[in-house]
Amino acid sequence: MAWWSAIGDVFRGSKEVVEVFKPNATEKEQHRHNEVMADLDRDKAVMGQFAAEFVDRKNRTWWDSLIDGLNRSVRPVITFGVLAFFIIAPLSPEKFLLIAQSYSLMPTGYWALLSVIIGFYFGGRMQLKSQDMAVRKDAVQAAKNLVVMRKEFRQLDEEDDSKESKIFEAAVAEQGTRPSNKVVAEWLAMKKPAHD
Repeated sequence: MAWWSAIGDVFRGSKEVVEVFKPNATEKEQHRHNEVMADLDRDKAVMGQFAAEFVDRKNRTWWDSLIDGLNRSVRPVITFGVLAFFIIAPLSPEKFLLIAQSYSLMPTGYWALLSVIIGFYFGGRMQLKSQDMAVRKDAVQAAKNLVVMRKEFRQLDEEDDSKESKIFEAAVAEQGTRPSNKVVAEWLAMKKPAHD
């Protein structure tokens, strides 16, 4: 019996050594499966919590409705408050001056706090909009470049000479000198009698 158990110990040890260099595929897949299932459970819990916010709750009180309304009114209140200053300024300059003077008495820490709050409510939305506009601006510029390029190619098509010779002539005009390439020189020599 000891002899067979010794052979089993050798094979078991060699299996452990091999798994150092090449992991056990079955255990690796089982571990991956467990991770995926844990992620799915976490996602399901998050979605359930998110859905619970939009389900019509029973035993809802007036206080719940008030708090929900306040949570949804932050951006509109800030926006209408700023617009109110622009309306008050021409209608009642004295009142606007008093309001501006009272705000100038506020310590700078309060202004910093207010700017952080406003940045929180409007900043993320502004960043998304600016990124969207930047992408659209690049797309519009690419479309304009394409239109200009197509127009130039159409002008080349309308003329008698081939596109290749027009592109070559434009390149020569930009450089100011004729190329010294032997193949190009031979090509130019072959093209000359055709134009005469």
